[in-house]
Amino acid sequence: MVSGVGVTLVRLADALMARGHHVRVYAPSYPMELGVRDRAEVFRVPSVPFFLYRDVQWAFPRLKNVIEDARGFRPDLVHVATEFSLGVTGLKVARALDVPVVASAHTDYEQYAAKYYGVGWAIRAGWHYMRWFYGQAETVLCPTRLFERHMNRRGVHHTGIWSRGIDAGLFHPRFRSDAYRSRFGAGERDLLVTYVGRIAREKNLDMLLDAWELLGTRHHNAQLVLVGRGPLEDDIRRRAVPRVQLAGLLPQGRELAEAFASADLFVFPSTSETFGNVLLEAMASGLPSVVAAAGGVLEMTRHGDNSWLVEPDDVDALRAGLDRLMSDRALRLQLATGALATARGRSWDRVYDRLVEDYRNIVHGPIVTRAA
Repeated sequence: MVSGVGVTLVRLADALMARGHHVRVYAPSYPMELGVRDRAEVFRVPSVPFFLYRDVQWAFPRLKNVIEDARGFRPDLVHVATEFSLGVTGLKVARALDVPVVASAHTDYEQYAAKYYGVGWAIRAGWHYMRWFYGQAETVLCPTRLFERHMNRRGVHHTGIWSRGIDAGLFHPRFRSDAYRSRFGAGERDLLVTYVGRIAREKNLDMLLDAWELLGTRHHNAQLVLVGRGPLEDDIRRRAVPRVQLAGLLPQGRELAEAFASADLFVFPSTSETFGNVLLEAMASGLPSVVAAAGGVLEMTRHGDNSWLVEPDDVDALRAGLDRLMSDRALRLQLATGALATARGRSWDRVYDRLVEDYRNIVHGPIVTRAA
């Protein structure tokens, strides 16, 4: 499944192996495209589509098989990146092999429970389980200080930070493409507004379409292009809002970089982000952004400097923010300049060097230096 979490974990595996480390990944079985071979480091476990969200595969690991494979791999540390069946299997593997566990928290389940399933009432019971699960780990890594404080308030205190970076060589304004823009009917003087991410309800895309409709024909030369894949695609097609187009899923790499750089404005109405990888990619691509002022994005956004923040879950505020930036080219240029400066300060190398140091400290203990 393509998601911010999935992309983050692929980057992690690549970065560790590039540094000479050995990696084994235990993952659910997702359908593979015809002719595409799985990655060599991946061990797939049986899984079925999750009944509440069928794009997600729910894993049913055979513990004996996973422990046998892990015993042959001989890990120094287990990193669990999900709190559910595979994560619990990871805890059992670590216990069987007597190695430490690191957990990473990626998802704001409170936002998902309330927005997606209408079961906010289940949060209290859910946190009893989460505290038990996270309690098995040496440390729980959070993507931002803001989300770390949220975890602390819920009783998870042994936390640390695993931030996110950006490949500024890949995401860059130089990849702006007239050919990409022409696919969506955007000429040199037209505005192309884009969203990149999962096409799903928790991203507040219904509200974005409401805001776009409220703009009416005020910006008749503007196109809204939604890049990604997800369960809301058919609903959006049926709704048929004028000048809204679905670009589909674009592969990580040059095509996605072109989609960012070829836009004039990025819009991100989601309030459920623990970090917001795509916002950082938009910033590195030189885009001004209209952003809901909620969640992990607040750690890298500054209103009027590198982004334009609007009241979360407020369709009129989102409409007004879009209208303001679409009408003011000087403001767009100002925000784009601030966005580029923000992205330049976030190196993946620093992120992974710190994470490897955290791993080493957990496996071997922190290095103590004594004064002479």
